Amino acid sequence: MSFEIRRSDISALALGSTVLGCGGGGNSYYGQLVASRVLAADSSVQVIDIDEMDSRAFAITSAAVGAPLICLEKPPSMNALRVGVDSATAKLRGSIGAFFAAEIGGLQCMFPLMLAAQTGLPLLDGDGMGRAFPELQMSTFAIYGTTPGLPTVLSSDRGMLFDNVPAMLKNAPPAASAKSSDVQFERAVRKICADEGGLIYLTAVFDQPSLARTLVRGSIHLALRIGRAVESARAANADPIAALLDAGNGKRFISGKIVDVERHFRGGHDWGEVRLEGIDYDRGRTAKIAFKNEYLILWREGEVVLTVPDLISLAETETGTPVSTEILRPGLRVTVLGLPCSPLLRSPEALAAVGPRAFGYDLPYVAIERTS
Repeated sequence: MSFEIRRSDISALALGSTVLGCGGGGNSYYGQLVASRVLAADSSVQVIDIDEMDSRAFAITSAAVGAPLICLEKPPSMNALRVGVDSATAKLRGSIGAFFAAEIGGLQCMFPLMLAAQTGLPLLDGDGMGRAFPELQMSTFAIYGTTPGLPTVLSSDRGMLFDNVPAMLKNAPPAASAKSSDVQFERAVRKICADEGGLIYLTAVFDQPSLARTLVRGSIHLALRIGRAVESARAANADPIAALLDAGNGKRFISGKIVDVERHFRGGHDWGEVRLEGIDYDRGRTAKIAFKNEYLILWREGEVVLTVPDLISLAETETGTPVSTEILRPGLRVTVLGLPCSPLLRSPEALAAVGPRAFGYDLPYVAIERTS
C-alpha cells in the first residue's frame, strides 16, 4: 500500500534507517540537510510497493561506496548522483518507474529519496538488504540473482568513471580472479573507490520482475515507524529505547558505557571491536561487539549471543539516538539492541554470503529468537 514522505518525515526516516544500518550505511546528517533542501515544504514523495510498479518499467538505485569514516568527512554529491543516473538512463531501452535504496542504512536511503523528489518518480518501499552490509555481493540481488546486462555506472565528484561492468572488472586485484563474479565485482569497485579517495557512487538498473523476487520489502515503512516512535517518546518524556524496541520488534541485550574502541582501516573498510561495561541493572556485566563498517558479532559475558545477519545496533540510552561505528568513543552510554533480519537473509545461500563465516568468524548463525 502506498504512502507519502514529506519534509517533516525526513528526520524520522533518517533516525530509523540509521538504527537499521547496524552502525554502517553512512552518517545520515548530511543526507538530511540535502534532502530537506531538495524536498519542498509543500511537496511529497510517493512510496509504493514493488507490485504497484509497472512490470515493464525499470527501477534505479544509487548508493555511496566507501567507509563510514570517509562518508562522515565528505558530504553527498548531487552532481555525482545525477551523472550516474543520467548515464544509466541514456543506456537503457525502457522507462524508469521508480527509485529505490540499495540498502536501508542511514545515508543510503536518502539518495533515492532525493532523486525521487527531483524527478517526481515514486520511491519503492524496500531495499536490497533490510539493513546495511559492507560489501556489494551481500545484497539479496546478488544472492538470488537478477536479470544481467542492465546498466551499471560508477561516478564521483569528477564525473562518470565507468559505464560498463567489463571495464570495471579490469580493476579487480589478481587474488580475486578465483572468486565468484559478484565478489570480483566487489573487489574491483573497492579498488576503484580507493583510487578515487575512498568515496564513489554506484548507480544500477533493475527490472521489476527481478525486484519483485529479491527486494526486502517494507524497509522504508519500518524505518519511518522506528524513527517516529523514538521522536514521539522523546516528546512525551517516555523511554525512547522501549519505544524503539516495540516499533522494531527488537530485544535489549545490555546497557552500558563504552570503555574501549579498537579500529583499523583495511581493504576499504573500518574493522574493529568495541567493549562495554554494564551500568545500572547491568552493572558487573561486560559485552564486546566486532564490526566491519557494521556491527557483526555480539558477545555478552564472553558468550556469543547474536550474530549477522540479524541486526545489532547501538543507541544512546537517554535519547535513543543510534550510534554508528565511526562515532564510537569511550565514555558514551549506550544500549545494545537486536532486531530480526529479513527471512530472505536466513536461507542457506544467504547465510553463506552474510553469515558469520562470510566475515571470517568460525561461528554458527545465532538467531535473535534463540537468545534472551
